[in-house]
Amino acid sequence: MTDVHFNKEKGSQLKLFTPGPVYVPERVLKEIAKPNDTHRSKAYSEMHQMAAEGLQKLLYTKNECLIFTSSATGIMEACVRNLVEEDEKGLFFSIGAFGDRWYEIGVSNGKTSIKEGVEWGKAITSEFSQEALSKDKYSVVFIQANETSTGVYNPIEELAPIIKDSGALLCVDATSSMAGVKLEVDKLGIDIALASVQKCFALPPGLAVCSVSTAAFEKAENVKNRGLYFDLITMKKSHVAKYQTPTTPPIPQIRGLTAQLDFILNEEGLEKRFERHERLAKQTRKWVHENDLEMFPEKNYESNTVSTIKNSLNLDIPKMVSMLLDKGYRIVNGYGQLANKTFRIGHMGEIQIKDIDKMLKVLADIIKELK
Repeated sequence: MTDVHFNKEKGSQLKLFTPGPVYVPERVLKEIAKPNDTHRSKAYSEMHQMAAEGLQKLLYTKNECLIFTSSATGIMEACVRNLVEEDEKGLFFSIGAFGDRWYEIGVSNGKTSIKEGVEWGKAITSEFSQEALSKDKYSVVFIQANETSTGVYNPIEELAPIIKDSGALLCVDATSSMAGVKLEVDKLGIDIALASVQKCFALPPGLAVCSVSTAAFEKAENVKNRGLYFDLITMKKSHVAKYQTPTTPPIPQIRGLTAQLDFILNEEGLEKRFERHERLAKQTRKWVHENDLEMFPEKNYESNTVSTIKNSLNLDIPKMVSMLLDKGYRIVNGYGQLANKTFRIGHMGEIQIKDIDKMLKVLADIIKELK
């Protein structure tokens, strides 16, 4: 079986169907390769502004949109450090590994953190959220839109009004769904919606983005010990005054972000992009059924960007992944405690129906051989 090594001359030749990082189209790679001015130049500020305004359109928001030099976990930590005061409590809804991570971030930063979780594979329901919120007074609620480990999409449109009615600020981790699933930030009253760009945006890793409400900025002003690198107020000052960042950002990636947002908004179109991701997910779920497999998420809560599939046939998943690598495709094993119990197929970014069909046909043949 193929042992894939670093390809110094050509880069990776694999076709990625992973939950991220994902395939980056050639047009984006060409943008990233272009020469850039410095991060304190007018040229950079113009580019930064274009990216920020594009993010506002993508998220249906008038809130300021900030760009971070980090993974999404950096903004998850920023939410905790900037929004929860010493005498307050944060509520962390968890449906998988990344909900648990956000809770662990709260604990590690010395914040009073309460986790309310459900069995992996299930979603947070309206009833569950109401019961959890009734137990205490919480200043901030943290929740995943799309849980990358379980392939579950929380019903954010139902949950957001319930959370906001409690008086809490709402932070939503949309890491593996932003730019693939519609998220109307202002309509839902989301105070911080965050993501990194190596998933549905189809960009190389290195950037994370978020929208921040006026209420969140106002709250952060009064929170002590916000830290330095992820201080929202410092970020806002640089952003509003000059469309810049406090420290040096990865300028080529931001050029790529600007180009990709232009493509998403003005060439593919938002609604068509969201519809394509939905079709990719339905096609994958159909394939799962046809091959006598089972989806891991409970019905009606399946993600449109990453499918987590039960190992109901007791397959040797590492061997299956390796055999698929021999054919030039990469999918991944289950995450954390779901390793070997599930496997995951990412269908996000610039993947088309013909791409997923071709890969799934190859994978079906491999499964028949393994059975």
